[in-house]
Amino acid sequence: MKMNSNLKKWSVLTLVAAATTLGLLSCHDKDEEKVEVPVVEAVTHSIGGVVLTPAEEAVSGAKVTATLGDKTLEASTDAQGKFVFEDLEKAGTYALAFTADERIDASTEVVIADDKKSHNESITIVMDKKAVEQKVTEEVKVEIKTDEEAQKAADEATQQENATEEAKEDLADVTKDQIVQTKEEVKVEASTEVAAEDAEAAVTVEVAIPAQTVMYVKDETGKVVDVPEDLTITIAPVAHVASAEDNTTESPASAPAVATVVCGPDGLQFATPVDLTVANPMGDESFEGAALYYLNPKTNLWEKETAEVKLTDDGYKTQVTHFSAYSVKLPEIAPTITTASENLTVTGVDNTLGSKTLTNVEIPYTVKQGVETNDIKSACSAQGLSDTSFRMIKNIVANRVGTTKVNTEEKTYKTGMNLQVGQGIRIVSASQALTNYTWNFKVTTSNGVKVVKVTAKKYGAASIQIQGYSRDHTGGSN
Repeated sequence: MKMNSNLKKWSVLTLVAAATTLGLLSCHDKDEEKVEVPVVEAVTHSIGGVVLTPAEEAVSGAKVTATLGDKTLEASTDAQGKFVFEDLEKAGTYALAFTADERIDASTEVVIADDKKSHNESITIVMDKKAVEQKVTEEVKVEIKTDEEAQKAADEATQQENATEEAKEDLADVTKDQIVQTKEEVKVEASTEVAAEDAEAAVTVEVAIPAQTVMYVKDETGKVVDVPEDLTITIAPVAHVASAEDNTTESPASAPAVATVVCGPDGLQFATPVDLTVANPMGDESFEGAALYYLNPKTNLWEKETAEVKLTDDGYKTQVTHFSAYSVKLPEIAPTITTASENLTVTGVDNTLGSKTLTNVEIPYTVKQGVETNDIKSACSAQGLSDTSFRMIKNIVANRVGTTKVNTEEKTYKTGMNLQVGQGIRIVSASQALTNYTWNFKVTTSNGVKVVKVTAKKYGAASIQIQGYSRDHTGGSN
């Protein structure tokens, strides 16, 4: 009986062990079922950035639109001036437009490449304050009642020694509605917008139209047209006017500017030159080699004017014969510009040993937004330059590249993928575009010319490419 009892016990234990083993084998077989590589069906993109004033302060509540083809998206900037368009499915050239109260409208284009990568475009937009306006009232205009009086005024103006050849041709036959003559001097001035701590480095720009100046207007075809009854002179100092060659070192567009000003109305011409003065707040210090450029509206290129720029007690003084976008540039200080990329640290998602399906997988990563510069203040101090000169140089750099500040942004790549147990996503490549600038500012002082080296690193688009894999397959790129 005892032996029989032991035999039964061993039989039960054997059955239990066998059942347990079969169960484990069954589970193991299920886990080892072949898993297909997850497919990256499509990539999405984003366009984001920050909208600032020339003083590097946030513009909140700005309206932003992004248009691709016949589709337009809308967004607004937050309290930090930030905006973003996410989950963009199509590559192509997006036209962005920015509007805000008391600011000049801004626009730009962002190109998203169709290269199987997810692109996160990061841009900085500077919105300038509205122009200063001054109407040319009846009190400051010569009353011209007849066409004969108009032609007489035009002839007298074009016979002056400093009359332009263009005016002589344009004003050979005019009517009383096609010219305006000033009875007294008309002055319009405005100052560049700077941060509170840079107040002493604000630059005042002034246009002075002498008495007896004959003004007229030409349209886009070059034809003389009637002068508007409510002729208004506008002066808008702006941070930067984009041209067709912004990042070409050999182009005047790349040269830094003491000040850039948009004068209006478009097409306004002067029979004799008028004064344009850009103040020099640097005192006994000044920039070397200043020259006047205007933006040719037909070519969208900066062209050097023949007028000389003289440094007077009032600042950089020159003469213009028509209204346009003007810039007192420093061509001898044109930067070297190079492009590069910086690797990003981005971690993929591994669900090969997971216990459940991961849905709508998102991959977090970090990028930099804005511009990093060297210590400009220390570089100026090392050359014995004044604090005002430092602030001028800092503002010039900010106007050229958008800002002198940089911050870190947390981003998310929304893959839209579901990962079953046994699947994963690896990072094929992750990088951020960079544009590097180097200037050697030449400042004339009582102790000779001092050179201040400034470097800037502008952070651009982040690009990420992913690849699916499984425990049975290495996978393929998207």
